[in-house]
This record gives sequence, C-alpha cells and structure tokens, in this order.
Amino acid sequence: MKTTNKFTKQQGTSLLEVLIAVLVLAVGILGIAGLQSVSLRSTNTAHERAMAVILTETLFEVMRTNPDLARAGGFEMTTCAGAAGIAATTAWQEDVKQATSECAVVEWNDGVYTVTIDWADQRLNSNSVVVMEVRP
Repeated sequence: MKTTNKFTKQQGTSLLEVLIAVLVLAVGILGIAGLQSVSLRSTNTAHERAMAVILTETLFEVMRTNPDLARAGGFEMTTCAGAAGIAATTAWQEDVKQATSECAVVEWNDGVYTVTIDWADQRLNSNSVVVMEVRP
C-alpha cells in the first residue's frame, strides 16, 4: 500500500509573499521615522518649558536676595529692559529671550509677583505659556 504525504515540500517563496513582506517592512520603517520626528519636536518643546521654569525660579532667587526692594514692587517688568536699577534683571531678560525668543512680563499686584513667559512654538504651531507666582 502506498502512503501519501499530506504535506508537500515548499520549493521557495512566491513573488507575492516577497512584495507583502517588503510592504510591511516599509510601513514599519515609516512609522518609526514619524515617531522619531514627533519625539524630537516634543523634546525641544519640553526643553524650552523647562528652561522657562528654571529662569523663573532664578528670578525668584534674585528677589530673595533683595527682599526690601522685592516687597516694594521693584522687580516689576513690562519691557525687555528689565527692572530699573537692577542689572541682574536685564541679564535675566536676555536669558529668557535666548531660551524662548520672547521677553517675560513680571507684574506686581497686591504683594504677589506674577511672572508670565509666553512664546510661539514653531515646531508645534502653538503658543507655550509658563505662569508662576511668588509672594516675596
């Protein structure tokens, strides 16, 4: 009696199988490239935000070094020139402008400083804002 083999040997891959494998590989590589692009944009945005927060904390430390002037509202800034008579604030505004390409606004209202750094994020086509308050 002759036995039949239920399985036949595969002789090779067909052209269709190769094309499908290449297509799947190409879609995967394109997906990875897209994720890399989004990752880079998000990393740069996070860096700008972190720098804005660090710079704001730096200004608060400068205020703590001169508490009498800080409690009198002497650190209020509406322009990129910094607060009048305080050289550290001019350098601080330059650092903010270098990190975010915009100047900060420091408002004094009822014993509370509000620091607002608002800049346009070209990578994400949106605005980023950091607002922090301190009572000297």
